[in-house]
Amino acid sequence: MQSTIPLTNYHTHNELCDGCGDASEYVKAAEAKGFRALGFTSHAPLPFPNEWTLKEENLLPYCRKIRALSVPDGMEIYLGLEIDYIPGKMGPAQERWKSLNLDYTIGSVHSLRPEDTDLSVDGPDSEFLDLLNGYFNGDGTAMAVTYFEYLEEMIKAGGFTILGHMDLIKKKNLRFSFLDEGNPRYREAAERVLNILAGTGIILEINTGGMYRKATDQVYPSPEILKEAFRQDIPLMINSDAHTPEALDFHISESRQLAVEAGYRKIMMLLNQKWQPVAL
Repeated sequence: MQSTIPLTNYHTHNELCDGCGDASEYVKAAEAKGFRALGFTSHAPLPFPNEWTLKEENLLPYCRKIRALSVPDGMEIYLGLEIDYIPGKMGPAQERWKSLNLDYTIGSVHSLRPEDTDLSVDGPDSEFLDLLNGYFNGDGTAMAVTYFEYLEEMIKAGGFTILGHMDLIKKKNLRFSFLDEGNPRYREAAERVLNILAGTGIILEINTGGMYRKATDQVYPSPEILKEAFRQDIPLMINSDAHTPEALDFHISESRQLAVEAGYRKIMMLLNQKWQPVAL
């Protein structure tokens, strides 16, 4: 791998959603760490009350705040959103996001069965267990298949640049052992997502956020998924999903090695206002 590969992160939160610290603190940390590019992606507002996304009234102020940040010499700052897909309620393909003139978007699924309340696959343990036991009768594989089906629907609808933390469904597995990633139903569901993703131009991310928060012992997605993504010629990038300034470069060099082991020799970066492959 080249030692001169630029240091970048395009999945970054701050105190306006569920992150810690002002956006300017992330810029200062990125400058100190030698970043070439930093992209902000607060969680887009949801159509029901919650504690982890932007409030509707803060959406435009967030955009203005990021655009107004002081940009250090040699660094690029980009404005994005992480937009959830909730069937029948919201998704990255909605026209409303286009008026914000974003540089890019991340499409993600966090919530399943949200018609009654916000039951997130990575929220508080009590909500997760309500989701697993109340809606899926303790069948973790069935819950994972539904999660991957949501991803399929979101990809088909389009409207986003990056697929966020593809196998986020595994986040609680170390705690509750509810999921066997070797189960054929699980593997087939994940592969169907990649089949649909291939050829769309949407970028798959290696996401190190679960490891930073000690929720997982590996990145999203798993090495097996990465190898299949390479076989299907799906473009790849590396993000830390930082919720604190110090997390911006967490496990980045190790993730580059994982990409190489999966077969990748280039990853995608947004530099000089253009998405482009950069050699590893």
